[in-house]
Amino acid sequence: MSHETVILSSFEEYLAEGGDSLEVQAEIKSARIERLARFPYAVMLQVSYPELDFANRWCWQHFGPSDGECRQRDSQYRACDQTEPHSHSGTWVCEWFEKTDYDFGFNEWYFANEDNRERFLGSVDKINWGESFPKP
Repeated sequence: MSHETVILSSFEEYLAEGGDSLEVQAEIKSARIERLARFPYAVMLQVSYPELDFANRWCWQHFGPSDGECRQRDSQYRACDQTEPHSHSGTWVCEWFEKTDYDFGFNEWYFANEDNRERFLGSVDKINWGESFPKP
């Protein structure tokens, strides 16, 4: 797999992938609608796990911590200094949807304001496996 595998995608493309049953998709749609009520500006990408961590660290550095349970304290690109389980109140969140290949799949980022979504979209071509995974 390449060290730059980010693909701009959509929720509809995730649904068309067909990895989940219709019942599971209905539950996922419902949970997504709830997230969109608080964070209405979404970006769906297909990414590898290292790219996911790299993108989340980028968001943390530019927008502060993500909302909810902190996942940055134990990711490859750690951004939070706290070691105990905790939560943050933030202006963005992300959600992993489905693996489509080994350590690769659909992840969507949600933002409270459109400017942050646009900044994130502008950074998509810079998302990579990061310094922890040097290019061959």
